[in-house]
Amino acid sequence: MQVFSKQPGEAYSVALEFSGKLPTGASLNSGTVAAYDPAGTDVSSTVLSGTTATISGTQALIKVQAGTHGVDYRIRFLVTLTNTDVLEEDLTMRVRNA
Repeated sequence: MQVFSKQPGEAYSVALEFSGKLPTGASLNSGTVAAYDPAGTDVSSTVLSGTTATISGTQALIKVQAGTHGVDYRIRFLVTLTNTDVLEEDLTMRVRNA
């Protein structure tokens, strides 16, 4: 699982690369994203700008925001491919003050 760090006041887009997971002839079609705190509570409305990923070639992007210092959040991407397969990948977002 990939890990990245941000400060509570930052807001920016993060991209998840799927090129190594795509079957021959398939491409990314759409994606959804959710965020969870360590207790497993859905906190998407707090730390994500939305829950629909932007697809750009072989990447799915979402804008992250806010978060509480000292908390590690799980960001889960679910992408649907043009062949109707679904891929899932998680990132860990560590929120820390500088």
